[in-house]
Amino acid sequence: MARTPSTPRQRRGGALLAGGLAGGLVVGLVVGGLGGWTASHAAARSEAQVTTPATASASPRPVPTYTPVPTSSLGIPASEAPGGSTAPSSLDLATSWTAPLDMPTQGRLLHETIPATTSHFAARQALVYLPPAALTADPPHLPVDVLLSGQSKGAGPNDVQSGGHIEETMDALATVDRGLAPIVVVPDQLGPQSANPMCVDGKLGNSRTYLTKDVPAWITSHLKVQTAASAWTIGGFSQGGTCAIQLGAGDPSRFGNLIDVSGEDGPTLGSEAKTIADGFGGSRAAYLAAQPAALMRANAPYRDTNAFFAVGRLDSTYGPVMPVQAARARAAGMHVATWEVPGDRHNWTTARAALAAGLAWMQSRIGLAPSGD
Repeated sequence: MARTPSTPRQRRGGALLAGGLAGGLVVGLVVGGLGGWTASHAAARSEAQVTTPATASASPRPVPTYTPVPTSSLGIPASEAPGGSTAPSSLDLATSWTAPLDMPTQGRLLHETIPATTSHFAARQALVYLPPAALTADPPHLPVDVLLSGQSKGAGPNDVQSGGHIEETMDALATVDRGLAPIVVVPDQLGPQSANPMCVDGKLGNSRTYLTKDVPAWITSHLKVQTAASAWTIGGFSQGGTCAIQLGAGDPSRFGNLIDVSGEDGPTLGSEAKTIADGFGGSRAAYLAAQPAALMRANAPYRDTNAFFAVGRLDSTYGPVMPVQAARARAAGMHVATWEVPGDRHNWTTARAALAAGLAWMQSRIGLAPSGD
């Protein structure tokens, strides 16, 4: 018989299990372990169940009537408009937030155009997830997760919905944490042809400037978000994971947290010669400076950066990279957690489970869950 979760972390795991994350592969979160994440945070198959003992005298609770908040022409709640007040750098919403009785039970996923005002990068529409707390009449300023897809033929932001099940993941976290979850933005770092501009600026497109300038500018001008680096997370799968370690290591004043799922050792177009020629204008120095290892050496020590690394245990290509990258991050001062997804390779099954695990691990570190979780 399955036990009823009795602690906040176990209840968070139960919500993830109940949400059926990762298309049958779900993440069980349990108490214990250095940094809150160890091998005991194992993957479980969908036959795992979380049950609540029946109570004979229990009576149905009244369901609050949810009154939708008026929205702007973009579909974003009007109450999310930042207004003229100064946004807080960070908040401990785990202790200060009281969820209104009429808060919706699920978040909202939107498709939005984020202009490339500074970068002039050709980007497709982004996904924007707003958690239940953001859909209330007086929403709090929330942390931000910028998540990126992998790169392959036809790849783009929608993969994080169809393959990554990001809406279900975030709804599950919000269910446990009183409607609180980060606002998630999934921009297009690849461009219309699903190419690989490697999250750097060059003749393949100014992808880095788009992600570090245009995307944050749009977020802060359209949504009520916290401004401190500690409230901003950059994450992704495969090429998106490589971008996450590049930007998290290279721009710690913007992104104080990172989630690297099955990322590469550094930006690449296959061969070093092709990468330097096409991606860095022939400059070997620029190529070397853009490597995560070099970025970490240049910006160390990282006293406040949280970094989550994960990979499929059967991934023979990217699997060996993860422990090396994690060791570099730890040596540079980052607070690091790692996880190998059992039984999977380089695919969206791995990505779904690992992103869910990383996002759950971050909740207490960005002030949305008690620090003891």
